[in-house]
Amino acid sequence: MHEPGILILLFVALALVLGAGTRHVLKGTPIPYSVALLVMGLGLGVADRAGLLANFFPLLDHSVDLVANIDPHLILFLFLPTLIFESAFAMEVHLFRRTFSQIAILAVPGLIVCTLLTAWLAHGAFPWNWSWGVALMFGALISATDPVAVVALLKEQSSRKRLETLIEGESLLNDGTAIVLFTLFYGMALATGGASEFSLFGTVVQFTWVVALGLVIGLALGMLALVWIGRVFNDEMIEITVTVAVAYLVFFIAEGMFHVSGVVGIVALALLFASVGRTRISPEVGGFLHHFWELLAYIANTVIFLLVGIVIADRVKVDSLELWLVLGALYVCLFLIRGGSILLFNPILKRIGIGITREKSIVLTWGGLRGAVALALALVVAQDPNMPPGVGETVLFLCAGIVVMTILINGMTMPMMFRWLGLDSLPASKQATIDKARVSIREDLEKVVPELKSNQFLQMADWAHIRANTELSALPPESALAEAEDKDYETAYRRRLLEAERKSYWVQYQQGLLSGSAVNKLVEAVEHALDGDPQIGPREDLHQLWRSPGWLGWALQYGAFRNLAISSAFDRLALGYDAARGFIIAQDEISRYVDQLAPSEAAATRARGEILQNKRDTFLRVEELRASFPEILAGLETQAATRVLLNRERAVIQRLVGAGVLDKPEAERLVDEVEHKMKALRNLPLNVPKIDARTMLARVDWIAGLPEEMAARLARLAEVTIHAADEDLLHAGKSAPALLVISRGSVEELSGDPPASQIEEVHGAGAVLGEHSIVEGHHQRGVRTATPVEAVWLKGNGLKTILAESPQLKAAIRKALQARAEKVEVVPEAEEQPPSS
Repeated sequence: MHEPGILILLFVALALVLGAGTRHVLKGTPIPYSVALLVMGLGLGVADRAGLLANFFPLLDHSVDLVANIDPHLILFLFLPTLIFESAFAMEVHLFRRTFSQIAILAVPGLIVCTLLTAWLAHGAFPWNWSWGVALMFGALISATDPVAVVALLKEQSSRKRLETLIEGESLLNDGTAIVLFTLFYGMALATGGASEFSLFGTVVQFTWVVALGLVIGLALGMLALVWIGRVFNDEMIEITVTVAVAYLVFFIAEGMFHVSGVVGIVALALLFASVGRTRISPEVGGFLHHFWELLAYIANTVIFLLVGIVIADRVKVDSLELWLVLGALYVCLFLIRGGSILLFNPILKRIGIGITREKSIVLTWGGLRGAVALALALVVAQDPNMPPGVGETVLFLCAGIVVMTILINGMTMPMMFRWLGLDSLPASKQATIDKARVSIREDLEKVVPELKSNQFLQMADWAHIRANTELSALPPESALAEAEDKDYETAYRRRLLEAERKSYWVQYQQGLLSGSAVNKLVEAVEHALDGDPQIGPREDLHQLWRSPGWLGWALQYGAFRNLAISSAFDRLALGYDAARGFIIAQDEISRYVDQLAPSEAAATRARGEILQNKRDTFLRVEELRASFPEILAGLETQAATRVLLNRERAVIQRLVGAGVLDKPEAERLVDEVEHKMKALRNLPLNVPKIDARTMLARVDWIAGLPEEMAARLARLAEVTIHAADEDLLHAGKSAPALLVISRGSVEELSGDPPASQIEEVHGAGAVLGEHSIVEGHHQRGVRTATPVEAVWLKGNGLKTILAESPQLKAAIRKALQARAEKVEVVPEAEEQPPSS
């Protein structure tokens, strides 16, 4: 029964029970969860050290002794992948990108400054004559921050996502930086006269290599995992297992095999999964996956804070007054150093990312708690017999003391700090939006009350009691009743609308209404609209989606890429329609909240106008596509309707299981059949029939009148291309000879090139343009697409050869031009009739 594995299992079970009990007791109190667990761990360690556990709980004593002597590398390899992946995976990638410049400054040059200043303090002020190698190693390990308690409090009290992202992002990256610097200086600390072996250039090169290769490993394994997950359809066991496995593999391969930054690798992996990977994961699995990682991180935090407390209480020597005095001074100096580092970079931090205020700077300084990473690195030092005498024990004492003091003192005082800084509640502009929402909730409840009062089974209900215990009793807050013209209020209001729009896209994706590619484009457009002053409309990102990219025109000119380019063009049209449809649905969705959340009638009017303009512009694009390529819309709408019905079918089956009408095995067979159809539908390519160039050319009167051989030669030259709206096809004055036949869509004939051009004529399917360049050597007018267009081209040296060999073809083109100039129909020579008398 005393096997190490059994004892470790006992400790984990005890930790989870203590964690659950602590979480239950702390609900509604200001005490941070991690602080309480650390105190409990310290208590267990002290009890074990005093012999109390051995006397009364011998089995628990053996278990605590075992974990107190845990290998520090195991702490890093077991807990870091979970904690870092969950933290990065849960972050809003858009906010991380916006704050990345600030995060990078705080986590790299900021941490390097802290490391150097701490090393200078340790080398010059500590009474132990540490070498520069030991001092730099200590500065690196003690500078890694772990603000778990701070972020948790922010989420609970004020929901300031940008500040949360800044603090958490800095913590993630500075852990990586600290471990890299610790590894670089560790060898110096072990070497005799380590300072003399220091090379700034070599250190910079090695640091860059360690970070860059860690990043590459994370991205490479992440892409492989996403390819695998993309081939799996709605199997939460496989998809979640792959995420867990790849997180640990990235850390192990980076740290254990290549000795580079596993932390950077996992951050890159998690952000990859949170961005492009979100649409690779099955919609039904996404929510479950997030909850799974939250549970895993909760378990890891529970175990690690208890473990940290036990290790500190059990292993740290506390019998030296000199150590205690140095610890007290070090605690004060560390926060002065961190504050000085933030102040040093403050001029840059103010001007980049989301900016930084005095209040944020103070939170960043006081919230620089130390945690498991610093302690694990200190344990590595303490367990190394090659370390200079006394260094290991001293480093462990100082590090453990700083971990305990920062978590207890700073962690416990953060609520007071938030109150002092005014960060313990929502900003006034956000609170006004919440108040508006509460008014809306109350109005909705009032509509339900008459129906409930008339219910025969609720006739004895005490409605005074009901009103006192529901939102019905709440009076509308004054801030919700008064109109506010303040710019901050309208900014918060617009952000709420845009966040509701983003949520709509993910709901549509889960319901099968939107493809993954369309969701990514639409979410990206919303996030760009959220940058700076939030803009509901217009959406230039989506307008770009409805235009052909520059590379497409290049690819269409080369035979080797033409088929791929045509296929890509159709895919882009399909994506444009899919996104347009989802965009319109989302605009309808947020329209419901325009009046409910508006701080003023003027703000509601402006928002409503932008939403209507968005819909107007998008409907125009949809109708253009509907007129030009009805088969694309038919195919997409057929697929969307099928997806919705299959989702509905699966939901009905699951509801019948819940009602007991179907047994689980029976239901699983039915769900498997439905999901097989859904997978087949997802992999089904959009089948858009391509027009036959020869058939299209045969509809042109003057080509139909040519000899069969000549018409066949022209057909062999034909190239089919696809173009979005507002794309220039021909330029006035350009000398390249080319004939253009419009097979689908419509084009505008221009008097000159943009922007000075004027529309002279509009042509639809069947129109032939460009004849003038064949006769005169240059195009007389420019041609621009008015809608999405499919075109047939006759151009190049082959056309020149045919023209040189066939006076009949030139004559036919001249006649066509003359007929167009005279606005009369071209009549083939064989059918010309003599004038009537």
